[in-house]
Amino acid sequence: MTSDERRRVFAIFRRSSETGIRSNASKVTPSVKAYEPKPEINHSVLAKANRASNRVVIDISKQKAYLLTSSGKVAIESPVSTARTGKHTPRGTFRVTERVPMGKVSTIYGVGMPYWMRLNSSVYGMHAGYLPGYPASAGCIRFPSEAAHAIFNNTKSGTPVSIYSSWSGS
Repeated sequence: MTSDERRRVFAIFRRSSETGIRSNASKVTPSVKAYEPKPEINHSVLAKANRASNRVVIDISKQKAYLLTSSGKVAIESPVSTARTGKHTPRGTFRVTERVPMGKVSTIYGVGMPYWMRLNSSVYGMHAGYLPGYPASAGCIRFPSEAAHAIFNNTKSGTPVSIYSSWSGS
């Protein structure tokens, strides 16, 4: 296969992953939309929250994330997908240092990472992505789109993010 042919195949694959179209060498058919888990959003708590004092907690053992208000109330509870076997999601307390609502692309996989929120100045972050129901990322914390959007809109640069192997507050 020539380099031009490889580029065309890659371009078709990339477009198909962005549009939800699966390509089978001889035909192109729409793919079945994968199930996307739903977060639990407490709109009454969220309406009273101050995004400047909200914080995020990630519980690796439960594959859950929580947006907590300054009073400790859970405004959002969401499933997540963290690092798969052989990869690592860091533990500890971080700050959101970069926020990119759209257009951020993974340098590893070439896929979009909407609602990107970088942790400290590391390569790790939180973003919308595929959740298969188990740890599957290269180290980032993936959220369902609805949760990533809500958390992005209710946090800011400097928001604390605590990542625990197991969180006793949940």
